[in-house]
Amino acid sequence: MKKTILIISMALMALLPNAIAAQPNNQACLGEDISTYAHWFQGIGEIVSFLSHSPNGFGNEVQAHLAGLVPDEFIPNSCNDE
Repeated sequence: MKKTILIISMALMALLPNAIAAQPNNQACLGEDISTYAHWFQGIGEIVSFLSHSPNGFGNEVQAHLAGLVPDEFIPNSCNDE
């Protein structure tokens, strides 16, 4: 179930138009979250690699995550914790 949610949320984030990042509440949030996702799903590297090679890259998704725009209902996002 978590694998499916992760894949769906990554796909949805790829559709976000030019997300603008704010200063994250937790400076280490992205690294902590990616580490958590990697423990859940060993294929996270393949997903990141695929998105990185897409025409728009992976920058918008990272910026959306850092800005806390990815809701915890899709995947836990410690960047939106206060």
